[in-house]
Amino acid sequence: MKRRANSLLALLSFLILNSLASYAQKEIAWLWRKEGREEWSAVQLGAKFKMREGEKGWLKAWISIPTRIDGKGTKGYPVALYISTSEGGEIFIDGVLQSRYDNDHPGGALLSRKAVPGERHLVEIKVFGPVEGEREVGFEQAELKVLSKEKVEKPCDIYINLRKFEGDLPRPLAGLSQGGGMPDYNPETVKALLPLRPRFFRMDNVLTSVVKEENGKLIYDWSDFDRRVDFIYQTGAEPILCLSYMPIPFDAIPDPDRHSAPKSYKLWEDLCYRAAKRCIERGKRVRYWEVWNEANAGWLKPPPSENLLEAYLKLYEASVRGIKRADPQAFIGGPCNASGPWDYSPERPYCVNGETFMEGLIRFCAQRNLPLDFITWHEYFHPPKVYIEEMEKTKALLNKYPSVKRRVKGFFITEFNYAWWHDFSQDNEIGASWVANNVIRSAIPAGIDVLCFFYVKDGDNKFRGSWGLLMGDNLPKPSYFVYQLFAMMEKKRLEIKGGDEDICAIASSDDKGKRITIMIVHFPERYGIPRRVNLTINPLPKNLWGGESRLYLVDAKHNNLFHDASVRKLECTYNGKIPKSNSWEIHTLLLPNSVALLELTAPKNSQASRGFSLNLFKNKRE
Repeated sequence: MKRRANSLLALLSFLILNSLASYAQKEIAWLWRKEGREEWSAVQLGAKFKMREGEKGWLKAWISIPTRIDGKGTKGYPVALYISTSEGGEIFIDGVLQSRYDNDHPGGALLSRKAVPGERHLVEIKVFGPVEGEREVGFEQAELKVLSKEKVEKPCDIYINLRKFEGDLPRPLAGLSQGGGMPDYNPETVKALLPLRPRFFRMDNVLTSVVKEENGKLIYDWSDFDRRVDFIYQTGAEPILCLSYMPIPFDAIPDPDRHSAPKSYKLWEDLCYRAAKRCIERGKRVRYWEVWNEANAGWLKPPPSENLLEAYLKLYEASVRGIKRADPQAFIGGPCNASGPWDYSPERPYCVNGETFMEGLIRFCAQRNLPLDFITWHEYFHPPKVYIEEMEKTKALLNKYPSVKRRVKGFFITEFNYAWWHDFSQDNEIGASWVANNVIRSAIPAGIDVLCFFYVKDGDNKFRGSWGLLMGDNLPKPSYFVYQLFAMMEKKRLEIKGGDEDICAIASSDDKGKRITIMIVHFPERYGIPRRVNLTINPLPKNLWGGESRLYLVDAKHNNLFHDASVRKLECTYNGKIPKSNSWEIHTLLLPNSVALLELTAPKNSQASRGFSLNLFKNKRE
């Protein structure tokens, strides 16, 4: 009887423990209210909230950590909360912001690093409404997880050898791209762009308004064209002018979007000739000319007598002949594909006519002995491996035509950003850290020469998920600061080892080893939590002892206009002295979706202090 009672007691305990786990996953008592309202209502996972553009709401719950979650004991283990709502949001634990998330990168937050069953935490989720229009926002995930101690407590180790150089550090994120012209061309905007040190500035839609027709006579008005070229030169960048779109008098078919093919390719050739010639005559020569914009995706409308590729190839040849007649040394590029070098397939449903246009142009140039000086396409959103695959595919197509391959001088992604749609992540640190992660993990190793960030400036000061680095009053978004951090990197690449699936890094030095720059990026694809990082610099050359160390952070709380409306310029987050030591270990904690730049500079007259160490997270002496 006693043995049976013990068995029943064990069974009862098991059921209770499992009911606690079930409670943790499915029956958390969530409350909901829209921002600005006082009343709360009970909701369950799976609820949908009707929200308008710009609206915010709040989910709230007190969560007690159960004894077991999914059959795993919680005592002494890290416990995290996984959250997702369909338009993104912010996760607060006990009143502290832990991370932001979006619908493609669901959020994670640590409730406890070493859980005690029964401990309670206040969880508040700021729920974003849609960036445009009105729709239902879904409460898609709220799940407790027991994490491994290693994931939470074991640091990600990064090792840097300041005496081992690996050639020049590529700087692909050195281009800008603006479609449809700038909201303004003011000196203040020029000044705002100077810290980015752009090498290239690409603009499309530059020829649309040049030609008008009055009483059957063509009138050329270069005022808007000239203003754009002048502005680009003032930023210190080299122009890449995208030959687009079609002036109304040249339309082959009526098209209000100005995407028509020309009724006469000779007229188009003459327009290209006039444009290049004018730049030379004004002392503002343009060397790089890109032919049209995303023709493969239907942004070129041919007449019924031509198919899309045929129209583009005729346009390309006419553009080449016009530009080269005015400037034989100019560079011509294309095909300016949307989404790379693949045609549509179930595996790549986002692609359309990519291979048809990429190989079609390469083959055409080989057959007609036409120059293809640089190859261009546009890409957004995808993980690093897609960018690497795009380069591999493009080079494979190019290898089939050696005569063209010999002439190609570079590979340019002339539109690049987190998303091709409006997304709040482009206003905050998620999009900014995504950019940095892709530069380090794909653009640099793949050999992509230039990424032109699309685009430069929004027309207003509203957070609406638009693409700009700057908002209307030249207010800098986090992506602006990430671009600036890359511009601050030195030129000589240093050996660096370590990192993992969420954390990557690059390092560089000046020629004399007097200034060192180290960038660390923490971009988790899903369920990011704060991560410990140990950075070891070994050897630490004596010429740096006693010098200055500065840390610049772009994350959820630092250099982030989305978080702090007062942000206007890049601020140093922490600073200190470099220790007098043969090696240096630096310990820090990085929030999800963060980019850190550590700058080390040799001293002028200062003396180092033995035993001094810089803790980048707490900024204190140890």
